[in-house]
Amino acid sequence: MDSTLSQVLKTPTIALKVGSPDVNNVETYHVHESVLIRSSHYFKQVLNSTFSENTKKEIALSSSVDTPQACELFLEFAYTGKCKPPKTSNSLLRYGEAYLFGEKIQAIEFKEYIHTQARAEAEQSFKDLDFLFKTTKPTDPLSQPRAELLETWGSLIEMIYGGTYDNKEEILEAAAPSDADTPFKDHFDNVKSWLETSKLDLFRALLSQICAQYPLVLASSPRMLKLSRCIPEFAADILNHQLKSSLEEIEQAHIFAVPHLYAVTRKKPGPS
Repeated sequence: MDSTLSQVLKTPTIALKVGSPDVNNVETYHVHESVLIRSSHYFKQVLNSTFSENTKKEIALSSSVDTPQACELFLEFAYTGKCKPPKTSNSLLRYGEAYLFGEKIQAIEFKEYIHTQARAEAEQSFKDLDFLFKTTKPTDPLSQPRAELLETWGSLIEMIYGGTYDNKEEILEAAAPSDADTPFKDHFDNVKSWLETSKLDLFRALLSQICAQYPLVLASSPRMLKLSRCIPEFAADILNHQLKSSLEEIEQAHIFAVPHLYAVTRKKPGPS
């Protein structure tokens, strides 16, 4: 037996009660204290506190993001370093729920893992969806997966944008030139630097990047169009990715080989 595992098995267990009593959906998990402390800043803080000995025997989580399904994925990852929800049409939603649970308990590595897995599945799903969009009509039975994926994607957007936060400034304000005498190249560098250092939530970035990559597919969905109008942060994040793509195209075109053509200048008033 691995010595690290031996040490884990010797630590006390905590009764972790997860779920909402209102809907009779509560599960209890007996988890080793060392595993919780190692995997979550939230549990580390709670279990290392001195204000309550009872807390060290039982922890109850009953908010809207505390679901047994999400917790089970977290525990699987905490013990084995990997996890995967059942392969269903709603598996992307399960990833979203797990990500929000990781946000709640401040499980950084778990969130990053969930994001990576969700990105791989989303990219493949939308690649397939894009093919269906180009080869089938909405009335074709084969277009049903398109409708299901867009419905799932809409629910994910509402879920993630309602339960996560980002720390970036307003993109339009940051990208606006502040000095018309500054050469365009300098404006370009400033905006590019800001975009690269902007702290956008990982899952928000995934959702908005996919939407920016497949605009025609999403424009075919009334629900997606409504979300882009009702969730300003979502629309701004799509613009973020589109702006990044535009900046990359500008760089690749080497337009700065003739910088005098792209300088932003303002005529100074002459002497009165």
